[in-house]
Amino acid sequence: MDWDKMRNQWRDAAPAAPLMAVDELRALDASLWKKVRRRDMVETVAAVVVVIFFALTAVGTMAEREWVQAGFALLIVAWAAWLPFQLRRARLAAEVDGRAVSILDHLRRQRDAALEQARMLERVWLWYLTPPATGLVGLTLARDGVTKGALIYIASALLLYAGIAWLNRRTARTRFRAHADTLRRQIRELEQDAG
Repeated sequence: MDWDKMRNQWRDAAPAAPLMAVDELRALDASLWKKVRRRDMVETVAAVVVVIFFALTAVGTMAEREWVQAGFALLIVAWAAWLPFQLRRARLAAEVDGRAVSILDHLRRQRDAALEQARMLERVWLWYLTPPATGLVGLTLARDGVTKGALIYIASALLLYAGIAWLNRRTARTRFRAHADTLRRQIRELEQDAG
């Protein structure tokens, strides 16, 4: 995105607009999406490791004719293989060419992309946690049965997942929805200036 060109467009379109806010918004926007790209890269590397580990687990259990265990392992493999594409789809909404659209349209797209990230994090329990949790619980119970050790392991994993869900909801509220609110205020100000 060409922020210098955008700032010039803003200056031409709305002379009274606070130019300092553009710089602050630029820094905030760049920082936020840099963190998103870094998060997605880490998640993608982790997903590759998960695919390899549980694919080997599935092959091993199939060789032993442990079909239930193999099924749960394959569920985790399918989820981990799909995960990077889901993250990429949500991230691409923010990576539009700012030179090809007006400043207002660009800010609207950034706002929509921030809201998409927020909604994704608020529903993380559904698409990020439930599939691997189902696979891990099923795999553990199919392998070990209902033992004290298995139940402790499952309870620990579910507690960890609950913490991940809470952290993601907090991030959605404090970062992405807060950023979307900032963009919304800027958009409203520009729309009022444009008359």
